[in-house]
Amino acid sequence: MRTIHLGGLIVSLFFGFSIAATAQHTVSGIIIDQTQTPVDAAVIALLDASNGQTIKQTIADSNGKFSINAVENEVKIYVSCIGYTHYLSQPITLKGDTVLPVIVLKEELAQIENVVIVGERQPPTIKIEHGKIVYQPKNGGSTAGTSALEVLKKTPGVFIDNDNNISIGGKNGVLITLNGKQTYMQKDELAALLKSTPASSVSTIEIMRNPSARYDTEGTAGMLNINLDKRMADGMFLSVNNGVSYWKNLRQNTEVAFNYLNGRLSVTGNYNHSFGYYNLDYGMHRIQNGNEYNSYTHDIDKRHSISGNLTAEYRLSEHHTMGTRLDINTLGGPGETNTTTHIYDASTMNLLSTLYGKNDYFEQKANRYGGNVYYIYQPKEQEKYAIDFNYAYFDGGSGNMQPNIYRDKQNKITEEHLYKSLNSRSINIYALAYDQQNPLLKGELKTGGKYSTVNADNDYRFYNIEHDMAIPDDKQSNRFKYKEQIAAVYLSYTHDIGKRLSAEIGIRGEYTWAEGRLLSVNSENNKHNYFDWFPSVAVNWQPNKNSSLSFNYSKRIDRPAYQDLNPFEYLLDELSYWKGNPFLSPQKSHNLSINYAYKKTAVILSFNYLKNYKAQITDTLSVSKIVMIPKNIGTQKHLSLSFYQGLRPFDWWEMNLNLTGYYVKNDISFDRFRQSNLHSWAAIAGIQNAINLPSDIKMELNASYLSHRLGASNEYMKPLGYVDLYLNKSFLGKRIMVGMGITDMFHTNRWDNHSSFSGFELWNWGKGESRQIRLNVCYKFGKQHANAHRSNFNEIERL
Repeated sequence: MRTIHLGGLIVSLFFGFSIAATAQHTVSGIIIDQTQTPVDAAVIALLDASNGQTIKQTIADSNGKFSINAVENEVKIYVSCIGYTHYLSQPITLKGDTVLPVIVLKEELAQIENVVIVGERQPPTIKIEHGKIVYQPKNGGSTAGTSALEVLKKTPGVFIDNDNNISIGGKNGVLITLNGKQTYMQKDELAALLKSTPASSVSTIEIMRNPSARYDTEGTAGMLNINLDKRMADGMFLSVNNGVSYWKNLRQNTEVAFNYLNGRLSVTGNYNHSFGYYNLDYGMHRIQNGNEYNSYTHDIDKRHSISGNLTAEYRLSEHHTMGTRLDINTLGGPGETNTTTHIYDASTMNLLSTLYGKNDYFEQKANRYGGNVYYIYQPKEQEKYAIDFNYAYFDGGSGNMQPNIYRDKQNKITEEHLYKSLNSRSINIYALAYDQQNPLLKGELKTGGKYSTVNADNDYRFYNIEHDMAIPDDKQSNRFKYKEQIAAVYLSYTHDIGKRLSAEIGIRGEYTWAEGRLLSVNSENNKHNYFDWFPSVAVNWQPNKNSSLSFNYSKRIDRPAYQDLNPFEYLLDELSYWKGNPFLSPQKSHNLSINYAYKKTAVILSFNYLKNYKAQITDTLSVSKIVMIPKNIGTQKHLSLSFYQGLRPFDWWEMNLNLTGYYVKNDISFDRFRQSNLHSWAAIAGIQNAINLPSDIKMELNASYLSHRLGASNEYMKPLGYVDLYLNKSFLGKRIMVGMGITDMFHTNRWDNHSSFSGFELWNWGKGESRQIRLNVCYKFGKQHANAHRSNFNEIERL
């Protein structure tokens, strides 16, 4: 019976279900927990006592109070709140205004319907749900005024390096989706998008090592799905958040969000900007052909981000819903890097010369514009049909002046060159998806298909500046066009085998056609097309209400990024280059995981085998130069064990621990003369503390640590970590929240690595302006707390 009520509740919450009233009566009450504390953000629904269907719903205010208008009827009162057991009353006959007895919710300490809560109270920061980890950053205020990229960096088990490579449990090759939809963006464009997305819009982040066949197969390490907020409270809601941060540079951020829900129509919108500079300092030391090169770079990012979105949804009737969403994310402005490279004789350490290089980015932009239209038909609870169309346009580029000056050890100029480059990037993305869900043989069958196309155009123009004149250099200029089309179909079937065992089996077929065309002095045209099947299996066993055990398998793929296929050689400075590789093959993986959860404890054992392993390597180009190039270099085996524990040492202190230990083995070959068999043990640890201090002050103390480890190819990375501290206090019934904190207080979030092969050694290091003092003030007007149950609607929002 619970399943029927919960399904009806979810549908009603998502679509804003309402009925016309004839003789209206008011049903009111108050909800508290076992400590007599009001429970805010609880969902209250009136159910028809005869069939369990939802009549109307509302959300409790900050004092736990609620009121619903309803017609005469025999009803049941259903109350749901994450972290508490559900409440269902006996039938009540409405004949006038009714004041209910106080409703007391009990804390949920066990697994309910294959969901294990890791940590008590609501909302939990981390929970294990159907074999995936769900992280809820909005449990606290430490992310206020930051971006979605910063939230992702704080997600348990997730690491983002200085090149914007994202890993889960130390494993690279992660698919990033927004509300379950692929962005089809390269890592740098994706980082720009996440930087321009406010952290406050992130509701949950789902970590899926083995997604089902319903999802795209991209991502050999798994999938990170970022769910963005969709408020569901009736009426009007408005919030304004202003903040500043400072260490070396002053930054300011503002966000305005609103939602309006009335009957069948809901409209939500968001505006956000972040202004200010960001500093990076990094360097390189290498030994090559008898010389040593020591370089130091100071990098100032002066770009500003502005973003906004508008969503509208209309419920045509009880079973038909349609909606649309528009997004704009812009990141633009100047920037500057200054690099000093000292060149020594390695045997005597005598200074030979010094190169002073500069990149003056007088123009930079990374703008994304997107639109989405969808239609859903749901004739009954277990039957659903949906069609979804998405379009996105990325407009990026930069203009750069690049002076390079050589000086001898007497500081006299020996060589001087001035270059100019203009780079434009445009990407058009179209995706059409159809999904349906039907009951079959006491199970659930999901089928569907998807077609997507990506058209990218990258134009790079290089000039030599002589006598204040820009002279085109055709040999250093190129235009690269890339087109990719993917057609996919899938089938997934879920069935309960008795009361304690369930299984989901899926298969997805994908056909890929891609073409890359280099238009330059030496033109090239490379085509790729291939088809493959991607099976997935999930078996779940629940021996009792407190625990669950699941086994998961999936086959996945990482297609080459379009820019990595461009064979052109880009000049970074006069001593280093970047070059693409048109012969890259997709890397494919087989993933196995075993998940065990008991109350507030979860353990995940995972194994990943990767063939055609791809990584960016740094190689020698000539006597004094290096080149960075992506290559398929061999195979990788990755074994990890992750542990998650929710603790509550005292009533005022909640703690979440996560620890991942992993072993990685790279069998790689740069060429037939340089082969390596490298392996390493490593660990990732994190802790999150939420502490209630006197005077209703809340404190968050979060820390993360990543040990010494093997990198993508043959480099070994030194440990890093961070500690964040944040305090906040609410006023006027939680309408105003003031917060202050410091991030990376010991400034230990940096990178440092070493790699080598015969005749070549390389050290890299760097640090950003990760240590910041932050101050934020947030104002809220209208109906609040509507997004506390956002995770209940993830599956519907993905359609």
